[in-house]
Amino acid sequence: MNAYLFPIKFAFLTFPIAALLLTLPFLIVQYRKYGYVNKVRALVLYSMLLYFISAYYLVILPLPQNVHNCVDRAGAVFEQLRPLQFVRDIMKESSVEWSHPTTYVQLLKERAFFQAAFNVVLTLPLGVYMRYYFQRSFLQTTFIAFLVSLFFEITQRTGLYGFYDCPYRLFDVDDLILNTAGGCIGFLLAPVFTYFLPRSHQLDEHVDLSKKPVGFIRRGIAVWLDMTLLSIIMGCIYIVYRTIAYGDNYSNFELSEFNFLYLAAGIFVYFILIPTFTDGKTFGKWVTRIHLVQDDTEGSLCRNTFVGLLKRYGILYFGVGGINYVLGYVLKFNEAMDSLVMILVVIAWLGFNGILFLHLMLHLFKKDKRLFYEKISRTRNVITIPERMRRELTDEYSVPSTQDESVGNEPEITAKPNYDDILNKELVVDDVITSVPSRHEVHSDEKPENQVMQAPQSTGSARSNNARDLVDQELARLKEKLAKKEE
Repeated sequence: MNAYLFPIKFAFLTFPIAALLLTLPFLIVQYRKYGYVNKVRALVLYSMLLYFISAYYLVILPLPQNVHNCVDRAGAVFEQLRPLQFVRDIMKESSVEWSHPTTYVQLLKERAFFQAAFNVVLTLPLGVYMRYYFQRSFLQTTFIAFLVSLFFEITQRTGLYGFYDCPYRLFDVDDLILNTAGGCIGFLLAPVFTYFLPRSHQLDEHVDLSKKPVGFIRRGIAVWLDMTLLSIIMGCIYIVYRTIAYGDNYSNFELSEFNFLYLAAGIFVYFILIPTFTDGKTFGKWVTRIHLVQDDTEGSLCRNTFVGLLKRYGILYFGVGGINYVLGYVLKFNEAMDSLVMILVVIAWLGFNGILFLHLMLHLFKKDKRLFYEKISRTRNVITIPERMRRELTDEYSVPSTQDESVGNEPEITAKPNYDDILNKELVVDDVITSVPSRHEVHSDEKPENQVMQAPQSTGSARSNNARDLVDQELARLKEKLAKKEE
Protein backbone atom coordinates (compact mmCIF):
# COMPACT_ATOMS: atom_id res chain seq x y z
CA MET A 1 0.00 0.00 0.00
CA ASN A 2 2.86 2.38 0.76
CA ALA A 3 4.10 1.94 -2.81
CA TYR A 4 0.87 3.61 -3.98
CA LEU A 5 0.55 6.23 -1.24
CA PHE A 6 4.03 7.68 -1.71
CA PRO A 7 3.48 8.82 -5.34
CA ILE A 8 0.09 10.30 -4.42
CA LYS A 9 1.58 12.25 -1.51
CA PHE A 10 4.35 13.51 -3.75
CA ALA A 11 1.75 14.55 -6.35
CA PHE A 12 -0.09 16.65 -3.77
CA LEU A 13 3.20 18.33 -2.85
CA THR A 14 4.12 19.23 -6.41
CA PHE A 15 0.60 20.09 -7.58
CA PRO A 16 0.64 23.68 -6.19
CA ILE A 17 3.88 24.39 -8.06
CA ALA A 18 2.49 23.05 -11.34
CA ALA A 19 -0.80 24.89 -10.79
CA LEU A 20 1.04 28.15 -10.14
CA LEU A 21 3.15 27.79 -13.27
CA LEU A 22 0.09 27.03 -15.39
CA THR A 23 -2.19 29.69 -13.89
CA LEU A 24 -1.18 32.48 -16.27
CA PRO A 25 -1.52 30.35 -19.45
CA PHE A 26 -4.78 28.93 -18.08
CA LEU A 27 -6.27 32.37 -17.46
CA ILE A 28 -5.22 33.67 -20.87
CA VAL A 29 -6.72 30.63 -22.63
CA GLN A 30 -9.98 31.03 -20.70
CA TYR A 31 -10.14 34.74 -21.51
CA ARG A 32 -9.42 34.12 -25.17
CA LYS A 33 -11.80 31.19 -25.64
CA TYR A 34 -14.72 31.96 -23.34
CA GLY A 35 -14.30 35.63 -22.45
CA TYR A 36 -14.22 34.91 -18.71
CA VAL A 37 -13.20 32.26 -16.16
CA ASN A 38 -15.92 29.85 -15.08
CA LYS A 39 -15.41 28.50 -11.55
CA VAL A 40 -16.78 25.05 -12.31
CA ARG A 41 -14.61 24.73 -15.41
CA ALA A 42 -11.56 25.86 -13.44
CA LEU A 43 -12.31 23.31 -10.70
CA VAL A 44 -12.66 20.50 -13.24
CA LEU A 45 -9.47 21.39 -15.12
CA TYR A 46 -7.34 21.79 -12.02
CA SER A 47 -8.65 18.52 -10.60
CA MET A 48 -7.75 16.90 -13.91
CA LEU A 49 -4.24 18.34 -13.60
CA LEU A 50 -3.92 16.79 -10.13
CA TYR A 51 -5.17 13.47 -11.48
CA PHE A 52 -2.66 13.36 -14.35
CA ILE A 53 0.22 14.27 -12.02
CA SER A 54 -0.83 11.53 -9.59
CA ALA A 55 -1.25 8.95 -12.35
CA TYR A 56 2.14 9.76 -13.87
CA TYR A 57 3.90 9.55 -10.51
CA LEU A 58 2.22 6.21 -9.84
CA VAL A 59 3.73 4.96 -13.09
CA ILE A 60 7.32 6.18 -12.62
CA LEU A 61 7.88 6.28 -8.83
CA PRO A 62 9.88 5.20 -6.96
CA LEU A 63 12.90 5.90 -9.14
CA PRO A 64 16.08 3.79 -9.08
CA GLN A 65 18.95 5.27 -7.12
CA ASN A 66 21.48 4.70 -9.90
CA VAL A 67 21.10 5.76 -13.53
CA HIS A 68 23.33 2.86 -14.62
CA ASN A 69 20.94 0.21 -13.38
CA CYS A 70 21.63 -2.56 -15.87
CA VAL A 71 23.93 -4.36 -13.41
CA ASP A 72 21.09 -4.72 -10.95
CA ARG A 73 18.71 -5.83 -13.71
CA ALA A 74 20.89 -8.56 -15.24
CA GLY A 75 18.73 -11.43 -16.49
CA ALA A 76 15.51 -9.58 -15.72
CA VAL A 77 12.41 -9.83 -17.92
CA PHE A 78 11.18 -6.49 -19.23
CA GLU A 79 7.97 -7.55 -21.02
CA GLN A 80 4.92 -9.63 -20.18
CA LEU A 81 3.06 -10.26 -23.42
CA ARG A 82 0.56 -12.96 -22.39
CA PRO A 83 -2.97 -11.52 -22.25
CA LEU A 84 -5.01 -12.14 -19.08
CA GLN A 85 -2.00 -13.34 -17.15
CA PHE A 86 -3.40 -11.48 -14.14
CA VAL A 87 -6.31 -13.97 -14.03
CA ARG A 88 -3.87 -16.87 -13.83
CA ASP A 89 -1.90 -15.08 -11.12
CA ILE A 90 -5.05 -14.51 -9.06
CA MET A 91 -6.11 -18.15 -9.43
CA LYS A 92 -2.62 -19.32 -8.53
CA GLU A 93 -1.94 -17.08 -5.54
CA SER A 94 -5.42 -16.75 -4.12
CA SER A 95 -6.58 -18.70 -1.09
CA VAL A 96 -10.22 -18.10 -1.99
CA GLU A 97 -12.53 -21.09 -2.26
CA TRP A 98 -14.69 -20.25 -5.23
CA SER A 99 -17.45 -22.55 -4.03
CA HIS A 100 -17.75 -20.52 -0.81
CA PRO A 101 -18.70 -16.87 -1.54
CA THR A 102 -17.91 -15.89 2.04
CA THR A 103 -14.21 -16.29 1.24
CA TYR A 104 -14.31 -13.80 -1.62
CA VAL A 105 -13.38 -11.02 0.77
CA GLN A 106 -9.92 -12.56 0.91
CA LEU A 107 -9.34 -11.20 -2.60
CA LEU A 108 -8.86 -7.75 -1.13
CA LYS A 109 -5.74 -9.02 0.58
CA GLU A 110 -4.27 -10.75 -2.46
CA ARG A 111 -1.38 -9.01 -4.24
CA ALA A 112 -2.41 -10.08 -7.75
CA PHE A 113 -6.02 -8.94 -7.33
CA PHE A 114 -5.02 -5.67 -5.71
CA GLN A 115 -2.59 -4.88 -8.53
CA ALA A 116 -5.23 -5.63 -11.18
CA ALA A 117 -7.80 -3.49 -9.37
CA PHE A 118 -5.29 -0.66 -9.13
CA ASN A 119 -4.74 -0.70 -12.90
CA VAL A 120 -8.49 -0.38 -13.42
CA VAL A 121 -8.85 2.48 -10.94
CA LEU A 122 -5.82 4.27 -12.42
CA THR A 123 -7.67 5.33 -15.57
CA LEU A 124 -11.21 5.40 -14.20
CA PRO A 125 -11.12 9.21 -13.66
CA LEU A 126 -9.91 9.58 -17.25
CA GLY A 127 -13.17 8.10 -18.51
CA VAL A 128 -15.14 10.48 -16.30
CA TYR A 129 -13.31 13.52 -17.65
CA MET A 130 -13.63 12.34 -21.25
CA ARG A 131 -17.39 11.97 -21.01
CA TYR A 132 -18.25 14.93 -18.78
CA TYR A 133 -15.93 17.71 -19.88
CA PHE A 134 -14.66 16.71 -23.31
CA GLN A 135 -17.97 15.06 -24.31
CA ARG A 136 -16.32 12.11 -26.02
CA SER A 137 -18.20 9.03 -27.12
CA PHE A 138 -17.67 5.58 -25.66
CA LEU A 139 -15.47 4.44 -28.54
CA GLN A 140 -13.40 7.63 -28.42
CA THR A 141 -12.95 7.28 -24.66
CA THR A 142 -11.89 3.66 -25.09
CA PHE A 143 -9.30 4.62 -27.70
CA ILE A 144 -7.96 7.52 -25.62
CA ALA A 145 -7.69 5.30 -22.53
CA PHE A 146 -5.74 2.77 -24.59
CA LEU A 147 -3.35 5.47 -25.85
CA VAL A 148 -2.78 6.81 -22.34
CA SER A 149 -2.09 3.30 -21.08
CA LEU A 150 0.29 2.70 -23.97
CA PHE A 151 2.11 5.93 -23.08
CA PHE A 152 2.50 4.69 -19.50
CA GLU A 153 3.86 1.33 -20.63
CA ILE A 154 6.30 2.91 -23.09
CA THR A 155 7.51 5.19 -20.28
CA GLN A 156 8.26 2.13 -18.17
CA ARG A 157 9.76 0.05 -20.98
CA THR A 158 12.17 2.77 -22.13
CA GLY A 159 13.50 3.42 -18.63
CA LEU A 160 11.94 6.89 -18.44
CA TYR A 161 12.66 7.64 -22.12
CA GLY A 162 16.27 6.50 -21.96
CA PHE A 163 17.23 8.38 -18.81
CA TYR A 164 18.04 5.03 -17.17
CA ASP A 165 20.18 2.47 -18.92
CA CYS A 166 17.63 -0.31 -18.44
CA PRO A 167 13.90 -0.43 -17.71
CA TYR A 168 13.01 -0.64 -14.03
CA ARG A 169 9.32 -1.46 -14.55
CA LEU A 170 7.63 -4.26 -16.50
CA PHE A 171 5.88 -3.67 -19.81
CA ASP A 172 2.70 -5.66 -19.23
CA VAL A 173 0.03 -6.24 -21.85
CA ASP A 174 -2.45 -6.86 -19.04
CA ASP A 175 -1.92 -3.27 -17.93
CA LEU A 176 -3.09 -2.14 -21.36
CA ILE A 177 -6.23 -4.26 -21.02
CA LEU A 178 -7.02 -3.21 -17.45
CA ASN A 179 -6.25 0.49 -17.99
CA THR A 180 -8.47 0.55 -21.07
CA ALA A 181 -11.22 -1.21 -19.13
CA GLY A 182 -10.85 1.38 -16.37
CA GLY A 183 -11.43 4.20 -18.84
CA CYS A 184 -14.57 2.45 -20.12
CA ILE A 185 -15.90 1.94 -16.59
CA GLY A 186 -15.22 5.60 -15.80
CA PHE A 187 -17.21 6.59 -18.88
CA LEU A 188 -20.18 4.51 -17.70
CA LEU A 189 -19.99 5.86 -14.13
CA ALA A 190 -19.50 9.51 -15.16
CA PRO A 191 -23.18 10.49 -14.59
CA VAL A 192 -22.89 9.27 -10.99
CA PHE A 193 -19.73 11.24 -10.20
CA THR A 194 -20.93 14.40 -11.94
CA TYR A 195 -24.54 14.28 -10.75
CA PHE A 196 -24.31 17.55 -8.80
CA LEU A 197 -22.29 19.39 -11.45
CA PRO A 198 -23.86 21.40 -14.28
CA ARG A 199 -23.48 19.97 -17.75
CA SER A 200 -20.26 21.09 -19.37
CA HIS A 201 -21.96 22.44 -22.49
CA GLN A 202 -24.29 24.55 -20.34
CA LEU A 203 -21.64 26.32 -18.27
CA ASP A 204 -21.81 29.49 -20.36
CA GLU A 205 -25.53 29.55 -21.16
CA HIS A 206 -26.65 32.23 -18.71
CA VAL A 207 -23.53 34.40 -18.82
CA ASP A 208 -23.88 37.89 -20.27
CA LEU A 209 -20.37 39.08 -21.06
CA SER A 210 -21.59 42.59 -21.83
CA LYS A 211 -22.64 43.00 -18.17
CA LYS A 212 -19.81 41.06 -16.54
CA PRO A 213 -17.27 43.34 -14.81
CA VAL A 214 -13.57 43.13 -15.59
CA GLY A 215 -11.69 41.96 -12.50
CA PHE A 216 -8.40 43.31 -11.22
CA ILE A 217 -6.55 40.05 -11.91
CA ARG A 218 -7.44 40.32 -15.58
CA ARG A 219 -6.45 43.96 -15.68
CA GLY A 220 -3.22 43.17 -13.85
CA ILE A 221 -2.28 40.54 -16.43
CA ALA A 222 -2.97 43.04 -19.22
CA VAL A 223 -0.81 45.70 -17.54
CA TRP A 224 2.01 43.21 -16.97
CA LEU A 225 1.96 42.14 -20.63
CA ASP A 226 1.90 45.77 -21.77
CA MET A 227 4.77 46.78 -19.51
CA THR A 228 6.80 43.76 -20.59
CA LEU A 229 6.32 44.53 -24.27
CA LEU A 230 6.93 48.25 -23.76
CA SER A 231 10.14 47.52 -21.84
CA ILE A 232 11.40 45.27 -24.64
CA ILE A 233 10.59 47.81 -27.35
CA MET A 234 12.05 50.77 -25.49
CA GLY A 235 15.07 48.72 -24.45
CA CYS A 236 15.82 47.76 -28.04
CA ILE A 237 15.45 51.37 -29.16
CA TYR A 238 17.72 52.49 -26.34
CA ILE A 239 20.40 49.94 -27.24
CA VAL A 240 20.28 50.93 -30.92
CA TYR A 241 20.51 54.60 -29.99
CA ARG A 242 23.49 54.04 -27.69
CA THR A 243 25.21 51.91 -30.31
CA ILE A 244 24.72 54.44 -33.11
CA ALA A 245 25.38 57.57 -31.06
CA TYR A 246 28.23 56.38 -28.85
CA GLY A 247 29.34 53.08 -30.32
CA ASP A 248 28.58 51.54 -26.95
CA ASN A 249 26.55 48.34 -26.85
CA TYR A 250 24.92 49.37 -23.59
CA SER A 251 22.57 46.53 -22.73
CA ASN A 252 22.76 46.57 -18.93
CA PHE A 253 19.94 48.91 -17.96
CA GLU A 254 16.66 49.13 -16.09
CA LEU A 255 13.44 50.80 -17.14
CA SER A 256 13.55 53.15 -14.14
CA GLU A 257 16.94 54.44 -15.28
CA PHE A 258 15.60 55.72 -18.59
CA ASN A 259 15.44 59.39 -19.25
CA PHE A 260 12.12 60.71 -17.94
CA LEU A 261 11.16 62.33 -21.23
CA TYR A 262 12.00 59.18 -23.17
CA LEU A 263 9.91 57.09 -20.78
CA ALA A 264 7.02 59.57 -20.92
CA ALA A 265 7.11 59.58 -24.72
CA GLY A 266 6.95 55.79 -24.83
CA ILE A 267 3.98 55.70 -22.45
CA PHE A 268 2.21 58.44 -24.40
CA VAL A 269 2.56 56.62 -27.72
CA TYR A 270 1.78 53.14 -26.41
CA PHE A 271 -1.09 53.84 -24.00
CA ILE A 272 -2.68 57.00 -25.41
CA LEU A 273 -1.90 57.50 -29.08
CA ILE A 274 -2.15 53.91 -30.35
CA PRO A 275 -5.37 52.96 -28.45
CA THR A 276 -7.05 56.00 -29.99
CA PHE A 277 -6.95 54.17 -33.33
CA THR A 278 -7.32 50.58 -32.02
CA ASP A 279 -10.68 50.91 -30.26
CA GLY A 280 -9.08 51.20 -26.83
CA LYS A 281 -6.93 48.09 -27.16
CA THR A 282 -3.30 47.52 -26.28
CA PHE A 283 -1.38 44.28 -26.67
CA GLY A 284 -2.18 43.21 -23.12
CA LYS A 285 -5.85 44.08 -23.49
CA TRP A 286 -6.02 42.22 -26.79
CA VAL A 287 -4.54 39.09 -25.22
CA THR A 288 -6.96 39.19 -22.27
CA ARG A 289 -9.92 40.18 -24.50
CA ILE A 290 -10.78 43.51 -22.95
CA HIS A 291 -10.88 47.03 -24.34
CA LEU A 292 -11.65 50.54 -23.19
CA VAL A 293 -14.91 52.37 -23.71
CA GLN A 294 -15.97 55.84 -22.69
CA ASP A 295 -19.18 57.05 -21.05
CA ASP A 296 -20.86 60.00 -22.69
CA THR A 297 -22.72 62.70 -20.79
CA GLU A 298 -25.92 60.62 -20.78
CA GLY A 299 -24.20 57.56 -19.29
CA SER A 300 -24.24 55.39 -22.42
CA LEU A 301 -21.10 53.86 -23.88
CA CYS A 302 -19.33 55.37 -26.86
CA ARG A 303 -15.98 55.13 -28.62
CA ASN A 304 -12.85 56.37 -26.92
CA THR A 305 -11.61 59.86 -27.56
CA PHE A 306 -8.08 61.13 -27.41
CA VAL A 307 -9.02 63.46 -24.55
CA GLY A 308 -10.54 60.60 -22.54
CA LEU A 309 -7.45 58.43 -22.96
CA LEU A 310 -5.22 61.38 -22.14
CA LYS A 311 -7.11 61.97 -18.89
CA ARG A 312 -7.09 58.28 -17.94
CA TYR A 313 -3.45 57.48 -18.55
CA GLY A 314 -2.27 60.99 -17.78
CA ILE A 315 -3.60 60.65 -14.22
CA LEU A 316 -2.41 57.05 -13.88
CA TYR A 317 1.07 57.15 -15.40
CA PHE A 318 2.05 60.82 -15.40
CA GLY A 319 0.27 61.61 -12.14
CA VAL A 320 0.56 58.53 -9.91
CA GLY A 321 3.54 57.11 -11.78
CA GLY A 322 5.23 60.50 -12.01
CA ILE A 323 5.00 61.10 -8.25
CA ASN A 324 6.50 57.68 -7.55
CA TYR A 325 9.20 58.31 -10.15
CA VAL A 326 10.18 61.61 -8.55
CA LEU A 327 10.15 60.21 -5.00
CA GLY A 328 12.17 57.20 -6.11
CA TYR A 329 14.64 59.45 -7.88
CA VAL A 330 15.05 61.55 -4.74
CA LEU A 331 15.68 58.47 -2.61
CA LYS A 332 18.71 57.62 -4.76
CA PHE A 333 20.52 60.60 -3.26
CA ASN A 334 19.98 59.49 0.33
CA GLU A 335 23.65 59.85 1.19
CA ALA A 336 23.68 63.55 0.32
CA MET A 337 20.34 64.28 2.02
CA ASP A 338 19.62 65.25 5.58
CA SER A 339 18.23 62.38 7.64
CA LEU A 340 15.07 64.32 8.52
CA VAL A 341 14.37 65.09 4.87
CA MET A 342 15.02 61.46 4.03
CA ILE A 343 12.51 60.30 6.63
CA LEU A 344 9.91 62.76 5.34
CA VAL A 345 10.39 61.52 1.77
CA VAL A 346 9.99 57.90 2.86
CA ILE A 347 6.87 58.76 4.87
CA ALA A 348 5.43 60.64 1.89
CA TRP A 349 6.14 57.70 -0.42
CA LEU A 350 4.62 55.15 1.97
CA GLY A 351 1.61 57.35 2.71
CA PHE A 352 0.89 58.07 -0.95
CA ASN A 353 1.08 54.44 -2.01
CA GLY A 354 -0.77 53.33 1.13
CA ILE A 355 -3.73 55.52 0.16
CA LEU A 356 -3.68 54.06 -3.34
CA PHE A 357 -3.56 50.52 -1.97
CA LEU A 358 -6.47 51.21 0.38
CA HIS A 359 -8.44 52.68 -2.52
CA LEU A 360 -7.76 49.53 -4.53
CA MET A 361 -8.79 47.22 -1.69
CA LEU A 362 -12.06 49.09 -1.14
CA HIS A 363 -13.00 48.66 -4.79
CA LEU A 364 -11.89 45.04 -4.88
CA PHE A 365 -15.14 43.88 -3.29
CA LYS A 366 -17.43 46.47 -4.86
CA LYS A 367 -19.61 45.81 -7.86
CA ASP A 368 -18.38 49.04 -9.44
CA LYS A 369 -14.66 48.39 -9.86
CA ARG A 370 -13.79 51.68 -11.51
CA LEU A 371 -10.92 53.45 -9.78
CA PHE A 372 -10.66 57.19 -9.30
CA TYR A 373 -8.83 57.90 -12.55
CA GLU A 374 -11.44 55.92 -14.48
CA LYS A 375 -14.30 57.91 -12.99
CA ILE A 376 -12.55 61.20 -13.73
CA SER A 377 -11.84 60.23 -17.34
CA ARG A 378 -15.24 58.49 -17.71
CA THR A 379 -13.52 55.43 -19.17
CA ARG A 380 -13.81 51.77 -18.23
CA ASN A 381 -12.68 48.31 -19.24
CA VAL A 382 -15.24 45.99 -20.83
CA ILE A 383 -14.96 42.43 -22.10
CA THR A 384 -14.39 41.97 -25.81
CA ILE A 385 -16.93 39.33 -26.80
CA PRO A 386 -15.23 36.59 -28.86
CA GLU A 387 -16.24 36.45 -32.50
CA ARG A 388 -17.47 32.89 -32.04
CA MET A 389 -19.95 34.04 -29.39
CA ARG A 390 -21.01 36.99 -31.54
CA ARG A 391 -21.92 34.62 -34.36
CA GLU A 392 -23.82 32.35 -31.99
CA LEU A 393 -25.80 35.29 -30.60
CA THR A 394 -26.50 36.55 -34.10
CA ASP A 395 -27.73 33.14 -35.23
CA GLU A 396 -29.85 32.76 -32.10
CA TYR A 397 -31.65 36.09 -32.28
CA SER A 398 -31.80 36.62 -36.02
CA VAL A 399 -35.29 36.07 -37.51
CA PRO A 400 -35.45 35.21 -41.20
CA SER A 401 -37.67 37.49 -43.22
CA THR A 402 -40.75 35.83 -44.66
CA GLN A 403 -42.05 38.78 -46.60
CA ASP A 404 -41.73 39.12 -50.32
CA GLU A 405 -39.76 42.28 -50.94
CA SER A 406 -40.94 42.61 -54.51
CA VAL A 407 -43.14 45.63 -55.08
CA GLY A 408 -46.82 44.93 -55.56
CA ASN A 409 -46.47 41.20 -54.81
CA GLU A 410 -47.18 41.10 -51.09
CA PRO A 411 -47.88 37.46 -50.24
CA GLU A 412 -50.97 36.29 -48.47
CA ILE A 413 -50.26 35.32 -44.85
CA THR A 414 -52.17 32.32 -43.61
CA ALA A 415 -52.09 30.86 -40.13
CA LYS A 416 -54.18 28.66 -37.89
CA PRO A 417 -55.66 30.66 -35.05
CA ASN A 418 -55.00 29.62 -31.48
CA TYR A 419 -58.36 29.13 -29.79
CA ASP A 420 -57.05 30.04 -26.34
CA ASP A 421 -55.44 33.23 -27.65
CA ILE A 422 -58.72 34.28 -29.26
CA LEU A 423 -61.02 33.51 -26.34
CA ASN A 424 -58.81 34.52 -23.42
CA LYS A 425 -58.59 38.20 -24.26
CA GLU A 426 -60.74 41.30 -24.40
CA LEU A 427 -61.81 42.66 -27.76
CA VAL A 428 -62.22 46.39 -28.33
CA VAL A 429 -65.12 47.21 -30.62
CA ASP A 430 -66.04 50.88 -31.12
CA ASP A 431 -64.39 51.85 -27.81
CA VAL A 432 -66.39 49.17 -25.94
CA ILE A 433 -64.42 46.40 -24.22
CA THR A 434 -66.13 43.06 -24.63
CA SER A 435 -64.83 40.16 -22.56
CA VAL A 436 -64.86 36.89 -24.46
CA PRO A 437 -65.34 33.72 -22.39
CA SER A 438 -62.60 31.15 -22.13
CA ARG A 439 -62.73 27.82 -23.91
CA HIS A 440 -63.51 26.04 -20.65
CA GLU A 441 -66.80 27.92 -20.40
CA VAL A 442 -67.90 26.70 -23.82
CA HIS A 443 -69.23 23.23 -24.49
CA SER A 444 -66.73 20.91 -26.11
CA ASP A 445 -69.07 20.34 -29.05
CA GLU A 446 -69.12 24.05 -29.67
CA LYS A 447 -65.35 24.43 -30.17
CA PRO A 448 -64.77 26.02 -33.56
CA GLU A 449 -62.79 24.13 -36.09
CA ASN A 450 -59.31 25.35 -36.96
CA GLN A 451 -59.60 27.50 -39.99
CA VAL A 452 -57.08 29.19 -42.20
CA MET A 453 -57.28 32.93 -41.76
CA GLN A 454 -56.06 35.48 -44.19
CA ALA A 455 -53.89 38.35 -43.14
CA PRO A 456 -55.86 41.29 -41.73
CA GLN A 457 -56.68 43.99 -44.18
CA SER A 458 -54.99 47.30 -43.95
CA THR A 459 -58.16 49.34 -43.36
CA GLY A 460 -59.42 49.96 -39.85
CA SER A 461 -63.04 49.29 -40.84
CA ALA A 462 -62.21 45.76 -41.97
CA ARG A 463 -60.53 44.95 -38.65
CA SER A 464 -63.53 46.37 -36.78
CA ASN A 465 -65.95 44.25 -38.82
CA ASN A 466 -63.92 41.11 -38.14
CA ALA A 467 -63.95 41.86 -34.41
CA ARG A 468 -67.73 42.41 -34.44
CA ASP A 469 -68.28 39.14 -36.28
CA LEU A 470 -66.14 37.28 -33.74
CA VAL A 471 -68.06 38.78 -30.82
CA ASP A 472 -71.40 37.98 -32.46
CA GLN A 473 -70.34 34.38 -32.96
CA GLU A 474 -69.34 34.00 -29.31
CA LEU A 475 -72.58 35.61 -28.09
CA ALA A 476 -74.57 33.25 -30.30
CA ARG A 477 -72.76 30.26 -28.83
CA LEU A 478 -73.46 31.50 -25.30
CA LYS A 479 -77.16 31.94 -26.05
CA GLU A 480 -77.32 28.46 -27.51
CA LYS A 481 -75.57 27.04 -24.46
CA LEU A 482 -78.00 28.78 -22.07
CA ALA A 483 -80.95 27.53 -24.08
CA LYS A 484 -79.72 23.95 -23.82
CA LYS A 485 -79.29 24.28 -20.04
CA GLU A 486 -82.87 25.63 -19.64
CA GLU A 487 -84.22 22.65 -21.58
